[in-house]
Parts: sequence; structure tokens; C-alpha cells
Amino acid sequence: MEGELQSGESHPKISNRDLKVEVIIPTLNEEQTIGEVIESIRSYVLPVKVSTLVIDGGSIDRTLDICKRENVRFIVQRGRGKGSAMRQAVEQSDADIVVFIDGDGTYSPSDLEFMIEPLLNGDSYMVVGSRMLGKREKNAISIFNTLGNKLFNKAINFAMKSSVTDSLSGYRALYRKMFNELILFSDTFEIEVEMTVEALARGYRILEVPISYGRRREGSSSKTKVDPLDDGIKIARTLIFILMNINPLKFFGIISVGFFAAGAYPTAQVLYEKIFTGDVTSLPSVVLSSLLFVTGTISMVVGMVSELVVRSRRRLEYLINKKF
Repeated sequence: MEGELQSGESHPKISNRDLKVEVIIPTLNEEQTIGEVIESIRSYVLPVKVSTLVIDGGSIDRTLDICKRENVRFIVQRGRGKGSAMRQAVEQSDADIVVFIDGDGTYSPSDLEFMIEPLLNGDSYMVVGSRMLGKREKNAISIFNTLGNKLFNKAINFAMKSSVTDSLSGYRALYRKMFNELILFSDTFEIEVEMTVEALARGYRILEVPISYGRRREGSSSKTKVDPLDDGIKIARTLIFILMNINPLKFFGIISVGFFAAGAYPTAQVLYEKIFTGDVTSLPSVVLSSLLFVTGTISMVVGMVSELVVRSRRRLEYLINKKF
């Protein structure tokens, strides 16, 4: 499509001074921190014009009053969820580059220049602020969340042959046209993982930069927004679905190998009896090994067919984008 970023293309030929950057802040009851975040964004001198857009998910505190006081543009979200808010905000933005940052003050606006500089220099299509590479305030991230993040990163890196360190980071900067190219369905916190995997699958260059990350303030309502178990399950489910659609042969291949490995022991037992006794007495082992090997074979076939479908879809998308 005309003017849209494709894998391998250079960035739009726009001089830095003509670029527009918009910082998008999804909020929900952030009266304790939103004013400070807005003021911090305004306090830094950057080589480009920066505006701020707050999208509110239905706050019942003074969040919107503070936005009015700070004379910052804000919109009220139509639905619910961070992912839905991010998509709606991008629809309302006319900036060349959009930056997503949380309104709870955990991410520092002082890192904003490091976030957009690689985009201005043409070194990356999307910049992710990595909490793992930067400085974290003590107890800013729970052990449960750290473990979950590492597991998701390893799964993504294995499937995509990448080196992601913080797939769950909510501090991201990218070209708006690239955001519109990504196929994003998630309405809640899974959208960060979805953005990472989608960008990698399309061959976009992703750069992680170290950032500072602080604890949520005592008494902040934002403490209750993320349920580690519930949201972890949602993110894991989304990640599995994405990986299954992007690299199905590897996904189903691993499942197939697992079934074959599980069937090795009962098969060995049956062969041992046949070779050394001349008779097979363990009929349950015969049935179990047969079922495991048949299931493993089916999984492999499903993976091959799915891979063919995915490759055909990618070729079709490439031809459509090339034509238009």
C-alpha cells in the first residue's frame, strides 16, 4: 500500500524536524500520577514536535479533570482493555511516530529520547523499552511476573530466532503506519506480546533499549489492574495462538516429537517381549504405543498442512501489498 512500511523498506523520507511524535497514554483511575507524567513529557526538549494523547478507559476519579487542567488532548475509550485503547488512540492520531507509555508513572518519560532516536535515525521500525536491560527499582516487578516474562521471551526467541528480553514491556515507539500494518486482535494486556511477535513475523527490525522502571505508588488504583495469574493465562493463550499461526510446522513438530518420545517406552516393552519371549502379553502397551504414534503422525501432518497454508497466505499478502 502506498506510503506504508513493508519489511526491508527504508523509512519514509521525512526530515526530523517535520516528523510528528505523539505519546499515547492509556489511563484508568490514574489521578495520582497522570499529571506528573504529562508534565515530565513536556519538560524534555526533543528534536521533533511531541504531543500527548490520553485515552481513558472510564476513570471514576479525577484523571480527566487533571487532563483538562493540563490542557492535554484526551478521548474516552469506547470499550474496555488496554489493547482496545491503543488501537482506538492510533486511529485518532495523525502523528508519524506513536509512543505508548503507561499513566501510572512506572515508566520514565526521561527515556523518551532514547525511545525515538533509533526511529529518527532509521535504525529500527519499532523500539521497545526493556526493563530487563535497564535499571529497575527494588520490587518494581514481582518474581511471578519476572518468571512469566522470561518464559514468554524464551518461547518467542525459540520460535522466531530472535533475542527479545522484554516482550511484555508497555513502553514502545514505532511508526504509526507500521502499527496499522500489524494484525492485532487483543483487547487487553496481551497486545504487547502480540505486537512483538507480529513485528518479528513480518521481518521488521525491532530494537530494545534499556529503560528505568519504578514501583507503582502506594495507594495507586493501578495496583489492582493486572492479575498475574489471570492475565498470565491470557497472554500465554495468545502467545500459543500466535506462534501456532506464524510457525505451525515447528509448533506441531514439537508436539509430534513429544508424542513419539512418549510412545518410545511402551513400544520398547512390546518389542522386548516379542524378541525375547516370542509373544506379546502387554496388550495395553500395544494400544498405548499405537495411539501415541498415530497422534504424533497426525500432529506432524497437521503442521505440514498448516505451514503450507501460512506460506500461501504470506505470498498472497506480499503480492497484494506489492500491487497496491
